[in-house]
Amino acid sequence: MAGEKKLFKIIGIFLISVISCIYIFSFFLTPSADWDPMFYPLIGKGIFEYHILPYDYIFDHKPYLVYVFYYIWCRIEFILNGRFTILAFSSMILICVLFNKFYKTRFFPTVFYVFFGGVIGAYFSGNTEVIQTPIILFSIILLTKGIERKNYYYFLISGILAAIVVNVNYLSGCILAPIFLYVMFSRMCTFYEFLTIIAGGVLSLTLIFLPFLIAGHGKLLAYFSMQHHFLEHYSANLGERLYTVQIVLAKISFLYPALLLWFKDKAVFWDDMRGRILTLWFLCSVLAAIMSGHAYDHYSSLFIIPAMAMCAILQKNGRLPSFWLMTPLYIYSAIYMITTTIDNVNNIKSIKRENPLAVSQIVGKRKVLNIRSDNSLYYLANLETFDPFLFIDHIDVYFGTQADEHYMQDLRQKPDFVLMPYQSCTANDINHIEDNICAWIKDNYHMVYKAYNHKHPLRVTSRYYQLYEINNK
Repeated sequence: MAGEKKLFKIIGIFLISVISCIYIFSFFLTPSADWDPMFYPLIGKGIFEYHILPYDYIFDHKPYLVYVFYYIWCRIEFILNGRFTILAFSSMILICVLFNKFYKTRFFPTVFYVFFGGVIGAYFSGNTEVIQTPIILFSIILLTKGIERKNYYYFLISGILAAIVVNVNYLSGCILAPIFLYVMFSRMCTFYEFLTIIAGGVLSLTLIFLPFLIAGHGKLLAYFSMQHHFLEHYSANLGERLYTVQIVLAKISFLYPALLLWFKDKAVFWDDMRGRILTLWFLCSVLAAIMSGHAYDHYSSLFIIPAMAMCAILQKNGRLPSFWLMTPLYIYSAIYMITTTIDNVNNIKSIKRENPLAVSQIVGKRKVLNIRSDNSLYYLANLETFDPFLFIDHIDVYFGTQADEHYMQDLRQKPDFVLMPYQSCTANDINHIEDNICAWIKDNYHMVYKAYNHKHPLRVTSRYYQLYEINNK
């Protein structure tokens, strides 16, 4: 019986190791498994290459430091395929090193837990969490050390980092603000130490928005006004929020064995200050993920990563007696890795059909108006956008029923090229474009390229498109 159990474990370890290797390899076959990371450098290009502040070049609803970070990464890292996965792995290793140094966890078990937690949190797709999570952790570590050592410099730098990470993703503020307020009201820090945190934040914000203040002409007001207008219409309805709660609770259920052991012992999760702040980080991250109102997998990384630190601490202290106690997490991760690998393989096929090189040669440096088509082509083919509302559905969120008229205003300015979804002027198609736009395209443009599945020409996906060039401009 014991021999069969040992054999079962060996087979399980072998299978999950093979699945993990194939899963990791699949990310290096494609430029990105997620649209978002390919979109961020485009706005960064406007900032660094054209010296255009957000959002005059391209619009997005996130704070602008995320575009700065992603653009710099694309300049540093020269491998196209797997670029953002390399960023994610670098982030993961940095987090594990910090956990190892600060919480005294064992390094390799920490890597083990963070890897499997990162899988179900879509960490390796390389979205903003790979930037914000290590910065949040840095800020928390410096805050804790400031309390322990009564060192004002730690509080100052913690505040500086907090302002930086909030301008990577606003959800970071929902995580850090309650922690800062707690340490003040619980008298873990003095009022003057808390003011030092605030001073660090104010100093950081001043430097972050200095380019807008220098530019003047209402640039800073326009920056926040556009975000506010978009987010008002982007906010989730009640049904979406309830679904988000369900997804968050479902993800937490796979962490249940470790969370039960963690919260079972007050000496672990509350009496020790470092454990207490880690607990607050986890709880605030759960609330932040729910507050987002959107059940995107990568949002769950916000609370899964601190939960993995709890696993590593419990394992080090002998309170997590066996790795196998987290078997539900490993099984879910294995299933997630298989489905993600399949998606990555299909993504490779779609990108080959997109043929960015051919499009780049046709278009050159001329501007392309995107009408609800695949915005990743702008990253892959290094295209220039005609309209700031480039992301596939942003214009509909921002303008609502007036989106049609906004496109018509663009078309009257006669852009050299127009990018539209494949078969988008066909009746009853899922990507159907309004009749007046289709009529204008038919009268003034001719098709120069189309990307689709030649074996299944009637199949329509968001990655297939038609490229039109203006007639005799």
